[in-house]
Amino acid sequence: MPADKKLPAKKSQTPKALVAVARQQLLLVNGLLDEVTRNYIARLHREIAELIRTLEKKQVEPGFSRRELKDLHVILKRVAHLQINPEKGRRKDMKKIDALIGELQATVERW
Repeated sequence: MPADKKLPAKKSQTPKALVAVARQQLLLVNGLLDEVTRNYIARLHREIAELIRTLEKKQVEPGFSRRELKDLHVILKRVAHLQINPEKGRRKDMKKIDALIGELQATVERW
């Protein structure tokens, strides 16, 4: 949020003026929220797409080593054990998905 936004001068700090400034600032925060979530979701989608491409590429290559197959089982287990409740729209569920993607990337990067 821009730091140069200032409250109205003391003489105009009526409740009506303060409410108008607060409303304006909250609308700004609302727009920032939309932009941040849109970019966050886009990043997560790109990371998932990259994981899928890596798996597909690995499947076409000579094949999976024993360690990579073990890692693949771990990946499947982690995804299967993801417990979220999408209807509630909680930050902790977003964090769980983000953390899962990070763990899967770390696993796949070892290949």
